[in-house]
Amino acid sequence: MDLITLKHEKGLCFSVQVRGHRFLVDMPKESKGEDQGPSPSDLLAASLGACMGMHMALYSQTAGLSCEGMEMNLVYNLVEEQGRKRIQTVTLDVIFPQDPGERSAALLRAAQNCIVRNTLEKGPMIDVEIRSES
Repeated sequence: MDLITLKHEKGLCFSVQVRGHRFLVDMPKESKGEDQGPSPSDLLAASLGACMGMHMALYSQTAGLSCEGMEMNLVYNLVEEQGRKRIQTVTLDVIFPQDPGERSAALLRAAQNCIVRNTLEKGPMIDVEIRSES
């Protein structure tokens, strides 16, 4: 896997670099950020949507369906339980450029087979190590 480097910029803003791509992640102003980029929760939800979309696009290519112009609208809801926030629901609305007819079920299966969804469903092991530069 590729190394992803995150660097604190200022306030709550971090720059992210992976495979030559660089972008900022920040919190909205109402969450004490400066809104210089999407929030981590936005990116998690967007990663899920993009992964599902890519799997539908892959299926479409093999099935001879055009997905050119496919649009997905995603919303997520947060919940706080015992003082800890998490994403409770993600709703993805897919607008396909043409009626997929009986291939709708296959498109849904393709979307549900994405790596991000599988990871969120099972929950990854997360290991954090804190060290100093010195």
